[in-house]
Amino acid sequence: MAEHDFELTIKEKLTDARLDALVEAGCDDATFSAKDDLTFAAFTREAGSLLDAVVSAIEAVEWVEGLEVLGVEPDEPVWASEIAARTGRSRQSVDQLVKGQRGPGGFPPPASHATRNPLWRWSEVEAWFAEYEGRPPSAERSVLIGAINGALQARHWLRAASEPEPLHRALKQLLER
Repeated sequence: MAEHDFELTIKEKLTDARLDALVEAGCDDATFSAKDDLTFAAFTREAGSLLDAVVSAIEAVEWVEGLEVLGVEPDEPVWASEIAARTGRSRQSVDQLVKGQRGPGGFPPPASHATRNPLWRWSEVEAWFAEYEGRPPSAERSVLIGAINGALQARHWLRAASEPEPLHRALKQLLER
């Protein structure tokens, strides 16, 4: 089984009681943070596939009463050391690519400098490497997470609808096409 990294956005505030319940529900492989009325869970989950990892994490989070997963963050931030590990390069090689001392130049700019070391969006880095190596970028991850996010968003609006049955029928028709 492989490790899969992703982040879930959860509706509702993180409290000590909810954190304990999340760990009890099987979310001990996540790091939690909160902002306003949202909770963020950064997972490194071992599973046979990314789909299995994300679905099992959503189920574990929603096992806790009152929590609803709103979406999956597809663009997980990565440090240069993580870029090196994912691409099979040395840390020094990645530093040279970042600084334009090697390769074609144009390495994606960091997405954040909020930590001591800059962070990049993996999707941008992966697309840059695909172009640099002359191969098509892997779209499987973005397609999968896009489909999951679409389903989560549809479910959220279905729950909020004053007359959910017509919307439910319409969504079912759309999915069956």
